[in-house]
Amino acid sequence: MTMNFTNRLIAGACAALTIAAATTGARAEENPKQIVFVHGGASHGYGGHAYGPAFRMLAAILNENVPAVHAAVVPDDQDLGLLERADAIVLGSDGGALVKRLGTRLEPLMAKGTGLACIHYTLDPGQRQAIERLKQWIGGSYEQHWSVNPFWEASFTSFPDHAVARGLKPFRVQDEWYYHMRFADGMAGVTPILSAVPPETTRQGPDGPHSGNPTVRARTGMPEVVAWVYQRPGGGRGFGFTGMHTHWNWAQDDFRTTVLNALVWIAGADVPAHGVPSRRPTLEELESYLSQPRPADFDAAAVQREIDQLNQ
Repeated sequence: MTMNFTNRLIAGACAALTIAAATTGARAEENPKQIVFVHGGASHGYGGHAYGPAFRMLAAILNENVPAVHAAVVPDDQDLGLLERADAIVLGSDGGALVKRLGTRLEPLMAKGTGLACIHYTLDPGQRQAIERLKQWIGGSYEQHWSVNPFWEASFTSFPDHAVARGLKPFRVQDEWYYHMRFADGMAGVTPILSAVPPETTRQGPDGPHSGNPTVRARTGMPEVVAWVYQRPGGGRGFGFTGMHTHWNWAQDDFRTTVLNALVWIAGADVPAHGVPSRRPTLEELESYLSQPRPADFDAAAVQREIDQLNQ
């Protein structure tokens, strides 16, 4: 049957739209957003504060599953020239060392809208200028004698209507979850992603830079924010994640998805509708990223039991 002029016109328009959509998708994959992970050394024993291993795993997941981004991992003692070309930077270091060391270098990058994520002890620089910078760049910081860092099992039961929460389901994780962070004034620009009510025992520590303070003790029964995203007033996005003391927690699916989603979001890419997909790593795979011999006293069976319970 011969197509009339109108039908040919419609068919041609549809074909053009299809080609345009395919071309746009190709351009997105040809020019992915650049995510640069920078990490200091591990500490706190086998599988503790393992920034490099975690970052290598996260980068591999992103590169395999999210064509819209490309991730690279750089130890902090190597050339950091990639920072100037990054769409998002992820920092992992004890005592906020990288926030303090790279602060002046990061200033112009934050001003032009580069995304920034800070993980676990990175959030506790213990220096006024660095704390203020974190508040400006990611919306919050650990502040000694105001925040606390106990180990506790956090139960996350609800999530905001935000791209970073896509695909998340209620979950529980035992970790060193810092809380009562010092946030931007009035929480302006801050969206809590993970919040939970800590056990009251975690509020009752004596006064100290990490153990407790009167304000924390007065917040009986109140939920605390342990992961959040931030939209800077002048442009640019931030992410703070207080967990990750324990490497084995990456086997918890929603824990892992929270961070993966956030890294895609701060880079300015679209988070998949059901969250960033990733296969659950085994204990052996998690250990392989550590790149160090297993200690003689490592109780693999006990850790395996912990991993088995993470997604129940």
